[in-house]
Amino acid sequence: MNTSDLIHKDIEAILQTEYQDITQLVQDYQDTPITAENQEALYAYNLLYMNIHSLSEQEYLDAFHQLGEKYPNYGFAGESDHSRAIAELERLRLAFNQLCLETKQGRHLLQLKLRNIDLDIQIYQKLMQVPITPATQTEIDRLEADSYKLTEEIEAILAQFDDE
Repeated sequence: MNTSDLIHKDIEAILQTEYQDITQLVQDYQDTPITAENQEALYAYNLLYMNIHSLSEQEYLDAFHQLGEKYPNYGFAGESDHSRAIAELERLRLAFNQLCLETKQGRHLLQLKLRNIDLDIQIYQKLMQVPITPATQTEIDRLEADSYKLTEEIEAILAQFDDE
C-alpha cells in the first residue's frame, strides 16, 4: 500500500470514529422531545456548522450571535448539560486514543482533533463556573477562538485529501 493510500486509510478511520460517535449521540437523544422552535433553531445552527469552512471567523461569530438573538432560549444548558457534554467529548477522546494510525499525517490530524476536544472540554468546564465573570468570559472567548482556528486547520487538511 502506498503512502497516499495509508493516509486516506488513517483519515477514514478518524472520520469513521466520529461517525460512530455521532450515531451514538443521535441514539442517546432520540427519545428527547423537541419543540417546533427548538427544531427550527437546531436546523439553523446545523446549517451554520455545515458552512463553517466557507466563513471567516468574524462572519461565523456574527452569524452565531444573530442566531442567539433569534433563538434566545435555544441551547441554554445547565450544569448537568455541560457535564453530559464533557462526558460525550471524553468518550470521543477515548475512541480516538484507541486508533492505531500508520502515517505521520494521520497522527497529526488526530492530534489536532484531540486538541480541539480538549479545548471544548475546557470551554464547558469554564461554563460551569457560576457566575461567569468578565475574566472567565474572556477566557471562554479565547478558547473558542483557538478551537475555531483548529477547526479551520482540520477542515483544510481534510479538503486537501478530499481533492485527491
